[in-house]
Amino acid sequence: MNVERKMNPLQGSSVALCGCDADDLNPLAALLVEMGCNVYLPETAEQLNSLLRDTTVDAIMVHVCPSRQQFLPILGRPGIPPVLALLRHADKHLYLDLLRRGAFDCVPLPAQRDELKRVLSLAIEDGRKQMAASHAA
Repeated sequence: MNVERKMNPLQGSSVALCGCDADDLNPLAALLVEMGCNVYLPETAEQLNSLLRDTTVDAIMVHVCPSRQQFLPILGRPGIPPVLALLRHADKHLYLDLLRRGAFDCVPLPAQRDELKRVLSLAIEDGRKQMAASHAA
């Protein structure tokens, strides 16, 4: 592991950020870039699928909102990076449902920098371990 990654585990990580309107996601995208991530903003499920096919993505962040549910089928799909659900309004039933469906974790919006960095770092580390284990098998 290089020194830069050890100091900042998100440095150089690729994150797909998808969900509601770009206006909702742009501040979060800027925060992720500031933390060292490469950010992709697929607008449709088809664009996300193409991105996953053509690019190494370390984590997917899906803004769960009532108006755009098209990205939720990605939850629990085998062979994809960890998915973090972004929630503006959540209750424990929604939180537990998303975890049961395959979300790595849920992050409340607006995202707090330290909590986002902690949860995203854990998700990416877990995804890399799972990928290494599947290649070793």
